Amino acid sequence: MLEQVVWRGMPYFDVFWRKRHLTRRDLRAVYANYYSYVYLLLMASLIVLLDLHGFSERVSLTAMAAYSISLAVTTLTFYVLAALIGLAFSRRYSRFFMIAPFVGFTAITISTYIVELGMSGYFGAGISLEHAAEKLPVNLILTLVLETLYITFVLPIAVRDSEKEEIQASHGLENAPETLSIAGKTFFCDQLLSVSSQDHYVRILTHDGESVVRARLSDLIGQLDTQNGIQPHRSHWVARGAVHGIACRDGHKYLELNDGSEVPIARGRMIEVQEWLEI
Repeated sequence: MLEQVVWRGMPYFDVFWRKRHLTRRDLRAVYANYYSYVYLLLMASLIVLLDLHGFSERVSLTAMAAYSISLAVTTLTFYVLAALIGLAFSRRYSRFFMIAPFVGFTAITISTYIVELGMSGYFGAGISLEHAAEKLPVNLILTLVLETLYITFVLPIAVRDSEKEEIQASHGLENAPETLSIAGKTFFCDQLLSVSSQDHYVRILTHDGESVVRARLSDLIGQLDTQNGIQPHRSHWVARGAVHGIACRDGHKYLELNDGSEVPIARGRMIEVQEWLEI
C-alpha cells in the first residue's frame, strides 16, 4: 500500500485524457514566458481574421476585435481562478484532480454570456445573449483546440525555460547545461528522466526511449546541475519532471515516478530529497 506524503502538483487530464501535473511555479512560468504571449497574440489575431461568427456583416472591425479580446481575457481569467482554487484543494485533498476540457467548457460558457451581456448595450442588436447561445458550440470547440495546442506544445517550453532561468539565477551562469556526453553519446538534459547504475553500465531513460552505455554513474552526474535532478540513492538519479511524489511501503521510502516505477531513497538522503522536492 502506497502512501503519498509529498505533494507534486495538482493532477489534471487534458482532452486526450493524458495525466499531467500543475504547480504554482508552472503558472508563474506561463505568464513570464515569451512564447506564451506570442501564442496568445497569434491566436487572438487568427480568431479575428477567421471571423467564425460572421461579425463583419453586423458590426465594425473594432467591435470584432473588442469582442475577441474580451472573450479571450475573460476566459483566461476564469482558467487562472480555477487553477488557483484547484491547487489549493489539491494540497489539502490528495485525491482531488481537474479535467481541463470541463474547465474549458465552463470558462467559455460563462465568458461568452458575460461578454455578450456587457457588449450588447454598446454595439446594438449585432451582439446579444440570443446570439451567444448560437456561438457557444463554436467557441467551445475553438477553446478545446487552443487549450490542447497550448498544453501540448507551449506549456512544456514555458516550464522548461523557467527551470533553466532558476538554474542560471542560483549559480550565476549565463548558460545552463543543455547537453551531457557519456560513452560517445550525447543527451539533452531536459530530455532525461532517470539514470540507474547496473554493474559497469548505466541505464539512461529519456523521453525518446532507453539507452544502456558502459560508464560510471558518477561521471554522468558530474555533468549535471542539482536543479536538473537528484541522486536519492547511490545507484540512481532522477529528473525533477519525472517525479510524482514520495511513496512509503514496508517502512521504506521511494520516489514514485510518473511512469509508475519506483526509485529507492537512501535513509541518509531523505531530508535532502524532501527539501529538493519542495523547492
